[in-house]
Amino acid sequence: MENSKPVKIVLPEIKNPIFIEGYPGIGLVGHIAGNFLAKELNMDMIGYVESPFLPPVTLVLEGKPNPPLRFYGKDNIIVAVADIYVPPTLVNEIARELARYLKEMNAQTVVSLGGMGIGLFKEKMEVWGVGAREELNRKLEEAGVKVLQYGSIMGMSGKLLWEASREGLDAYVLLGETFGDRPDPRAAANVIEALKKIVPIEASTEPLLKEAEMIEEQLRRMHQQMEEARKKAQQQYETLYL
Repeated sequence: MENSKPVKIVLPEIKNPIFIEGYPGIGLVGHIAGNFLAKELNMDMIGYVESPFLPPVTLVLEGKPNPPLRFYGKDNIIVAVADIYVPPTLVNEIARELARYLKEMNAQTVVSLGGMGIGLFKEKMEVWGVGAREELNRKLEEAGVKVLQYGSIMGMSGKLLWEASREGLDAYVLLGETFGDRPDPRAAANVIEALKKIVPIEASTEPLLKEAEMIEEQLRRMHQQMEEARKKAQQQYETLYL
């Protein structure tokens, strides 16, 4: 029965959509990128996910109640964002229902955005990706994205890639390298720059880069203070036992 489905996707009919998913994950890369795109592209909330298995949470944004799993849209572009952790079983159901909707709407492209934790900082943090088919991987390479040959992609990004590929859709996952222990707007900017080479969107990532610089400066100062405190403690220790 239709009413017994654990998940309902509430979305208007949008023909030939470009669908971008930005759920929370490593470094909150997808979450930051998805919310940034919705704001930067001046999108309106156009839908949401409904399920009795979601936590009883309402988000207040700009003084208005909002569902925690929602869709923003403008023209034929849809951005999916989530502000809560989604249990794995529910991820499976949401991805399956999304893929069905996108197949029915004859989606042009489906792209999931996320992070790849590498546990270190590099001068140039790369973007990795994988497509649903070999020709899509070639398109990623042309966009300067390193194609993932082996590994696993967890959460909504991985499941949506699989479900969309089963429906024969042009689907990708883009993963920005990130240290992995903090929100990373620089990695989000990197995946958006890669996204712009795959789908026709225009969004300046300058605000994200400025935010990244602020966070990095705060971390630098914090590490400097910790190092100074460590040296002072060491000096006191050496003075005490000389």
